[in-house]
Amino acid sequence: EPTVRAELMEQVPHIAMFCQENRPSIPYAFSKYLLPIVVRYLADQNNQVRKTSQAALLVLLEQELIERYDVETKVCPVLIDLTAPDSNDDVKTEAVAIMCKMASMVGKDITERLVLPRFCEMCCDCRMFHVRKVCAANFGDICSVVGQQATEEMLLPRFFQLCCDNVWGVRKACAECFMAVSCATSQEVRRTKLSTLFINLISDPSRWVRQAAFQSLGPFISTFANPSSSGQYFKEE
Repeated sequence: EPTVRAELMEQVPHIAMFCQENRPSIPYAFSKYLLPIVVRYLADQNNQVRKTSQAALLVLLEQELIERYDVETKVCPVLIDLTAPDSNDDVKTEAVAIMCKMASMVGKDITERLVLPRFCEMCCDCRMFHVRKVCAANFGDICSVVGQQATEEMLLPRFFQLCCDNVWGVRKACAECFMAVSCATSQEVRRTKLSTLFINLISDPSRWVRQAAFQSLGPFISTFANPSSSGQYFKEE
């Protein structure tokens, strides 16, 4: 019964906390019994079960209740499988969103090794614009986690593609995260590459894209400021 599975997922973070507090007596209980259920339900046929398992997984990661080894060996491989080309469309879109949200929680090393290659593939998913849109919406977050080198070498070419996507919703998502992407690049890249790209978005045929770009104009300009000379810098709380 799907409602039973969904209800179970809502209890998992509480049980995980209990396992953590009583770790000496039940050291492997969560890793061995509960986590496999959570990741299995990420591909459940019922939408509500998937949603509750996704929420449970993010809470577990946020509360640091999943061991790093388990993230690498049990969580990431499942998400990689769920974002494979032959995966169910809805499941694939949701798995990409989870990968993006968990990046800041698992850190640069795991994100760069395990998440980034598949994320770059998903940015070029020619069949499903929903997947590209999720990638575009979370692009800035991924950039901020992996840092300048990976952003400029691996991510920027994909960002240029997404900014020219034939679906206006994807381009709009790019405009909305433009400042975060800019923060992860060098001053030279901002000046020579991102400026031209931003002008294209401000001149976009879609008024929704133009509107989003104009709203990002001030934050984007702020990334050019030199804090040492201007005394001003942009800090996102």
